[in-house]
Amino acid sequence: MNRPAADTPADTFVPRERRRGTWLVETLEHVYAVVRIQLAWLALTLLGLVVLGIAPATCAAADALRAQRRGELTRALPLMWASCRRELLPATARMLPLLVVQLLALAMLWQAAAGLGSNPAVMAVLGTLAAIAAGWAAVSLAAIAVAPRVRDQHLLVTWRLALLMPGAVPFRSFALVALLAAWAVLCSLAWPLALLLGAGLAIDMAVGLLGRRITVLLEDLSGQAPARL
Repeated sequence: MNRPAADTPADTFVPRERRRGTWLVETLEHVYAVVRIQLAWLALTLLGLVVLGIAPATCAAADALRAQRRGELTRALPLMWASCRRELLPATARMLPLLVVQLLALAMLWQAAAGLGSNPAVMAVLGTLAAIAAGWAAVSLAAIAVAPRVRDQHLLVTWRLALLMPGAVPFRSFALVALLAAWAVLCSLAWPLALLLGAGLAIDMAVGLLGRRITVLLEDLSGQAPARL
């Protein structure tokens, strides 16, 4: 059976209606929320010794950012702590293999860019394949993190859906990969920015580009062929 949906916050979390203001005030409030979520993500990732912490912390950050985009003022740490405990094993099992693939692809891409191989043509081909694999894995990981309906399926179904998502939403996937690459370069040049906003803003990009779109797509597919989901 599928795991219970994680669309609603924990029982201890009571959302409050957000006061509407100017676009500047709302932007500043959102950036402040991203900073709080980023710091909570960092703490939870380190608490899980990175390997066991990064996947549930990322899903927890996505849950908090989705709540923020719904217009709710969230207490980031309590909400993320509850989500992280719930997702500790399920999210790790679903995301860790894709994280390994992404790390290997990025290592191969770095090797190709550094020109460490003896044959430039071969390294160019390997670099291209590595870039495609890294980008595809990044979108698949984002799909698991930002769409509870993807991660709440059986393990193999989650992997199948996640691996199909870059092809199902190609323009949004390409935009996400391009934004993440540019953001990674910027963060590498300014480490205080990476500390305050790094993963939080990256997850926020994924939520904005993929979260609602994947939910609608899966709802449409479920209505056409419920047995496949």
